[in-house]
Amino acid sequence: MIDYIKGKLISKKVTSIVIEAGGLGYSISTTAGATERIGNTGDEVNISVHLHIKDNPFSVMLYGFQDENERECFRQIISVSGIGPKTALGILSAIKYTELIDMISRGNYTPLTAIPGVGKKTAERLAMELKDKIGKIEPEQGSVVMNHGKLGELSKASEVISALMVLGYNRLEADKMVKSVSTRKDFMDLLPEEIIREILRGK
Repeated sequence: MIDYIKGKLISKKVTSIVIEAGGLGYSISTTAGATERIGNTGDEVNISVHLHIKDNPFSVMLYGFQDENERECFRQIISVSGIGPKTALGILSAIKYTELIDMISRGNYTPLTAIPGVGKKTAERLAMELKDKIGKIEPEQGSVVMNHGKLGELSKASEVISALMVLGYNRLEADKMVKSVSTRKDFMDLLPEEIIREILRGK
C-alpha cells in the first residue's frame, strides 16, 4: 500500500498533478483542496495518496489529498454502495471535507444533490451510512504548502472548464458555468480551485 508520495512537482492542473519520485512520474488525481495547497511546479512536495485498483476493466489510479483526514473521508465515501472514486473526488472538490462532516452530522444532505453523480437517493444513502463513521474524523494541519499563484483569465477559464469536464460535465455545460462567474469583479483574484468550488456550490 502506498501511503504518500514525496518528490518534485512536475505539473499541476486543477484536478491532477504529476510528481517525479525515484525516477518515476506519478500522475495523481486530486481534490480541489489538495491542488490548491500543494505548492508550485518545481517544489519538493509531499502528498497523502490512495491507491485504487479496479478489476474490470483493469486500471490503477492514484488519488491525492490535502491531509490524511481528507483521504480517510474519501475512503469512507467510496465505501458507500454506488459511489465510486470519481464521484467521491467531485464531492470533496465541491465541499470541504470539514463541511461535509458537519452536514452529515446534522443530517443535512441537500447540498450534495447539486454535485454530478449525486442524486437525492445517493445523498440520503451517503448521509445514513456515514453518520456514525465520518464524525470521528477530526481536522488536522495539512503537510502541503498553499499556492497563491494566479493565471491569466483565458488560461484560468480553460483550466476550470477542463476540470469540470473531468468531474462529469460536458463541454457546453462547463463553458456555460464558467461564463456565469467570469463577470464577477473578483474573478481574476480567485484561484481555479476556488472558482470550481463556487460553481459546484451554486454560487
